[in-house]
Order: sequence, then structure tokens, then C-alpha cells
Amino acid sequence: MNWQPIWYHQNVNFSSLPVKAKALTEIIQINCNLSGEKIRVVLTNQFGQEPLIFEKVEVALDPMFHVKQQLAFQGLKIFTIPVGQQIISDDCHIKVTIGCKLFFRLTVSQPQQYCDFLSTYDSSLTNAAFIRQYDRYPRLNQTLTARHGWFCLQEVDLWTAALPKVIEFTGDSLAEMGLISASLDYLLQARYPGRYLVLNSGIAGNRFLQNAPQDEAIFQTFGEALITRLPKRLKKVKPKYVVCFAGINDLLLPLISLAARQTQFDAKSFVERVTSFEYDLRQAGSQLIFSDLLPFKLSHGQKKHPADQWSQQQRILLNRQLDQFNWIFQASKTAIAQQQHLVPEYDLGDHLHVNKAGGQLLAQKLFEKVITDC
Repeated sequence: MNWQPIWYHQNVNFSSLPVKAKALTEIIQINCNLSGEKIRVVLTNQFGQEPLIFEKVEVALDPMFHVKQQLAFQGLKIFTIPVGQQIISDDCHIKVTIGCKLFFRLTVSQPQQYCDFLSTYDSSLTNAAFIRQYDRYPRLNQTLTARHGWFCLQEVDLWTAALPKVIEFTGDSLAEMGLISASLDYLLQARYPGRYLVLNSGIAGNRFLQNAPQDEAIFQTFGEALITRLPKRLKKVKPKYVVCFAGINDLLLPLISLAARQTQFDAKSFVERVTSFEYDLRQAGSQLIFSDLLPFKLSHGQKKHPADQWSQQQRILLNRQLDQFNWIFQASKTAIAQQQHLVPEYDLGDHLHVNKAGGQLLAQKLFEKVITDC
């Protein structure tokens, strides 16, 4: 038996855009892909500027919390998360089976500021909602085109005998949104229940090579460079596969951020760093599946963006260089892309991100690659 993370999302640094609330109630739903007898949770205040207090953290097997348990932290049910730290709950004995859902409710009645933000777009396996009130329950809405956000709950661990193959899904918004990772998770569990786990450490706006620009508040939420932050996490997770969607922000952020403009995109240098990254992962026992860059369009309507042609040329140049490696996932050569654009039926609407249908198509191709490599 061992503690196995069965659910993980990357908390994002929102200290530049903190959320203030006089009170808070949030509900987070997760899907369980293993069976076990007890759980524990990880709460974070990694980016907070003041200690956080939660008065109740409850878990239930139903969304109405008809039968619930209150979690404790070192024996305390009302507890504080210090600035810059994370805390792990005491063991909570609750029988979990493959395919069941767990619901967590975190509540506090006093004013606080929240900086550790997590989110998903795909609400099929992970869902969340919060309201700035105490003891009023937010509704979990099932949508695929809007952000579902929550604070502080980063990980759920299960005490289990299972030894699944872990797939770390990471990168930028294409990863964080969950439209691809949740679709892959669904396919794996339908075919091989209990044998795989998909964990998600994507951050919207994240770059592969460079840290977040600091010239605007929203840019500051884009996080530490993936090439720096991911190895720290993988020391704990040790995944079989690392599925990575990254690079578009390395290419596009210098077009809109003055700070990012100091490090202009260079395809040759980028490929060299990715190959070095792949070697390091392989030496650590993980297999990289790195997606090439999907097509995008900066122009909207009749207005042409001056950098559209240049950025597409750079994308194509990069993809040609990446194509020589067998660990590259050629997403741009699937039916999702047509010439230099996302096919409309797979486009979320912003010409940068895939919708659920696009996520399912890419997940099917990733599924085939993962199974073939087994």
C-alpha cells in the first residue's frame, strides 16, 4: 500500500490579481480512477501575502453533502495555512472505488485574500464553483466553454495498492483547460480502468523557456518557465509519460509584452532546449510526448494583424525541425488543422484554442500513441 496522487491541478500565482472575499464557500468535484480506503488532501498558500484560515473542509460522495466528513489538519478542524507553504490533511477514512466522484467543500466566514488559483474549462471530470458567501452552496455547472475556478485545493492522495502508469499532462492553456487531458483520461479509463492516471500541471500563458513577464499583472500569472518548474515536480511524481503542449507563448508573448520582447523567439535554439529536456526526462525514466505547434490566427474579422505572416512562418519552421524526432506528437497534421488555421468545428472561437471536439480528436491520437508505446 502507498499514497498515490489521484488528482492534481497546478496552482497559479494570482498575487498580482488577488481575489478578495468577505466570506467564501467553494465546491470542487473530482473523478477517482483508483480504489482505496482513505484519502488526504493538499492545500496551498504558496503565493499568498497573508496566512489563510479555513473553518471547514468537508468531503462527501454526493454533491449535496448528505453524508459528509470534516477533514482535520494535525488534529485541528479550524486551521491556518502559513504564507508560502502547503499543508497536508490527516488521513480521512472513506471508501473510494474506480469511477466514483468525490466532492470537497471549503468554507470560511471572515475576509481574506486568495492568490493560489486553479481552474479548468472541461467540467466532465473536474468541476468547481465558488461564491463569496458563507454556508451558501454554489452550483456546479457543466460547461466546456467557460473557466471553472477555485482556490488552494491542489492535490488529493489515495492510500491504495494500485500502481498505475502516471501521465503528467503539462504546458500552457491547452493543457490547463483540460479539454484534451480529460478526454485522454476518459479514453484510458474506459479501456484500461485503474491502470493509468492523468495529472494536470498546465498553466495558461506559460512559456517553455522563459519566466512570466512582469510588465502587466495578467502576464505575471503565467508562471515560472516550464523547463525550470517541471523537473522540480517530476522528482515527486515520476511519471511514465509527460505530455507537453508548449511553445506558442514563447512565440507570441514577445509580440504583446515589452518585457518578453527582450527574449525574441528562435526556432533553432528552442528545438535544442526541447531535445535536451527530452534527454533529461529519459534519463529520469519518463518518456516525453511533445506536441508541435497547432496553427493559430492573430487576425480577427477583416482586420489583419501585422505579425500574422511572420508568426506562422516561425511556427512552420519550428514544426519542421521538430518532426525529425519520434517523441514529437504531430498535432498540426491531424484533422484539427487545415493549412494555417484550426478547422472551425474544432476551434474554441478565438483561433488559438481547441474546443471539446478538438480535444477529443487530439486525445484519441494521444491514446493511440500511449497504447502503442506500452
